[in-house]
Amino acid sequence: MANPYDVLRRAADAVASRLGRAPVGAVLGSGLSECLDTLASARFMEYGEIPGMPEPGVSGHRGALIHGKLGGVDVLALCGRVHMYEGVTREQVAAPVRLLSLLGVHSLVVTSAVHSLAPDMRPGTLMLVEDHMNLSRDNVLAGDHDPRLGPQFVDMHGAYDHELREILARTAELTGHPLRGGVIAHVLGPSFETPAEARLASSAGASVLSTSMVPDVLVARQRGMRVAGIGCVTAMAANLREQPVNRDRALVGSAAYAGDIQELLSGALPQMATYPASATD
Repeated sequence: MANPYDVLRRAADAVASRLGRAPVGAVLGSGLSECLDTLASARFMEYGEIPGMPEPGVSGHRGALIHGKLGGVDVLALCGRVHMYEGVTREQVAAPVRLLSLLGVHSLVVTSAVHSLAPDMRPGTLMLVEDHMNLSRDNVLAGDHDPRLGPQFVDMHGAYDHELREILARTAELTGHPLRGGVIAHVLGPSFETPAEARLASSAGASVLSTSMVPDVLVARQRGMRVAGIGCVTAMAANLREQPVNRDRALVGSAAYAGDIQELLSGALPQMATYPASATD
């Protein structure tokens, strides 16, 4: 069986030869895959065309890598992701972000649809992630370790880069979509949270719940990448809503606010390219 790192290297070579490399990137979550379709000179590769790339199995995740330019800066974006709950391996969940790092991405913005635990953080709110708590009882970095991927024991102090958060906050003010700061709690899924689970996360200091984003951040930090996170509130958490929620409703909510995220990323990503690369080779 091929070594996962060697597969990643082949994948990076294949993408670089067809699309190119980039200093900045994004991960576009549920219903947000179209956020960077306006990239200049945009070109795509389906995940199925990339060696070792897992294809998303849930709706709202396109499963394509896009390369293009914003303000003259090369950008790579993952349009959709796989989740820990899909029955895939940790290596498969980690592979897309590791691939971005091998393609030169040193600064990464990760997005996700989230459920709000704060009564005043209503659907449509964009939350700038300040920190996270992993309540999933799993860690994408667990298991056999290959030192070529980065350190086994990753320091998560300041995981959400201060300078990148400042860029996003300033850009949001200019675009008229100010960001709320908060903490994201990662739960495994695929079932939505119970009211009791929502109350527990809220009492621990979380602002929103998500079944994604945190694994991407763990992998990016292992690779030495600068990271920022944006949560798009699509529904209130179970302890705050009166009506049931379902997957289709969440996707409709994401699509409704995708334009705000597009505007934010279009203004912020070119600025992030000026920061020095720090990703592991």
